[in-house]
Amino acid sequence: MGKFLLLLTNLAFPFAALGVLLGFVFSPRRRVLKTLKQELRERFARETPQDALQNALWVHCASVGEVKSVAGLLGELKAFYKKDILVTTSTVSGRAEAEKIPAVSKALLAPLDFYPFSRRFVRVFRPHRLFVVEREIWPNMLAAAQNAGVPVFLINARISRKSTKAYAWVKPLFRMIFKRVACACMQDRDAAARYRSLGMPKDRIVICGNVKYDTLNDRPAKLKEAASLIKKLKWQDSPVLVCGSTHPLEEELIFRAASAWAEAGLKVIFAPRHLERKEEIVAALKKQPLAFGVLSDGNLPENCALLCADTMGFLQSLYACATLAFVGGSIAPRGAHNLLEPAILGKTVLFGKSFFNTPDTAHALLSSGGGVLVDETNLTDTVLRLLKNGAALENMAAKARQTALEFKGATQKIMEAVKNYERKTT
Repeated sequence: MGKFLLLLTNLAFPFAALGVLLGFVFSPRRRVLKTLKQELRERFARETPQDALQNALWVHCASVGEVKSVAGLLGELKAFYKKDILVTTSTVSGRAEAEKIPAVSKALLAPLDFYPFSRRFVRVFRPHRLFVVEREIWPNMLAAAQNAGVPVFLINARISRKSTKAYAWVKPLFRMIFKRVACACMQDRDAAARYRSLGMPKDRIVICGNVKYDTLNDRPAKLKEAASLIKKLKWQDSPVLVCGSTHPLEEELIFRAASAWAEAGLKVIFAPRHLERKEEIVAALKKQPLAFGVLSDGNLPENCALLCADTMGFLQSLYACATLAFVGGSIAPRGAHNLLEPAILGKTVLFGKSFFNTPDTAHALLSSGGGVLVDETNLTDTVLRLLKNGAALENMAAKARQTALEFKGATQKIMEAVKNYERKTT
C-alpha cells in the first residue's frame, strides 16, 4: 500500500508542477528571479557527476531558521565522520545562509520531490548519510536515499498536530518510509508520540531536545552599540521594557499602555517582527501622545519615551539592556517567538497565551517563575506591578536564566545518538 501511495504522489506531480509554473508566469516576482536558470537546474537535479560533491554528508533543511539552528551540529558531524557537508534547502535564502557556514562545502536547492529527480540526485552525489532537519519529510527524497542504501536520520524532528492528522490519510506511505529510518532524534515527547502514530518504530526514536536552544547567546555581538544607544537616550537610570518581535495587535497594546508606563518612569523599546511595516508603525506612533524615536531614521528626541527599533540583528543586544522583556507573537495569535532569547540574558519574560510554537519553553518558564503570562486586559498593570518590587523581579530573572540554561545540550545528545547507530552497524 505504501508503494502504491508513493506512485500516486508521483503521478500527481506533473499536474502540481503545472500549477506552480502557471503561478510563476503570472507572478509579479518573476522579474526579480535573475538566477532562474540555475535554480531550475538545481530543482530538476541536473547537476553532473563532475560538479557533484560525492560521498558527503547530505543535510536537508527548509530555510534560514533551520540552517542557523544546526550550524553548530554541522561542525560536529563533519568532525566525527571526517567528510564534506552538502546542504540542500527548500528556499534560496536558506541556501545563501548555508553558504556562510564554514563547515559547509556545498549548498544547493533541494530537487523537487519527484522520484526521478530525487533518484538522480542520489545517484549523482552518492551521499554517505542523509540528515533531514525538523519537519522536512519529503517521501521521494527519503525513499530514493533508502533505496540506494543511504542511511537516513531525522534530526531535531518535530511535527504539528495539524500535519499529523493530514499525514494520517496516507499513513501506509509514511509507515513504509519510517520503518527504514536509521534514527529519529525528536525535539520532545509530543513529537515522538506523533511520529509513532504515523508508524515510526519506537526503537528508532531518541528524545534529544531542540538544537536551536544551543545557539542561545548570552554575549550579544552589539552589546556596546545597545549600551551606547541607552546612554544617548539618557535612559541609564530608568527601567526599560524591551518588546521583541511585535505584531500589530501587540503594538496597539503597547501604545495604549505607554502613557501609564511613562508616568511610572518606564521607557519602552519595541522591535517589530516585520520591518516592511515601518510606514504603518510610524503612522500609529504619531497618534499616541508620547515623544517617540525611530532607530533607522536616527530620530531620537531628547524627551523620547518610546523607541521603535527597526534594525535587523539588534534585538538580542537590546534585551541585554532591558529591565524586563515581552516576547511578541504571543498575544497576537502567532504561537510566540523565541522566549529564551531574553531569558538566557537573565530577564523576566512576559508573554501571552498563544505559545503553540514553543510550549515546552513557555511551560518551563511559567513553572520556574521566570515567566509571566499576560493578555490584552492585564499587560499594563502587570508591568507596573513587577516594577514596584525590584527584589522579586531580580529573583524571577535569575529563574528565567536557569530555565534557559536547562534547555541547552541537544546537539551533544543528537551526536551521541548518531554515534550509537554507527557503533551498532560497524
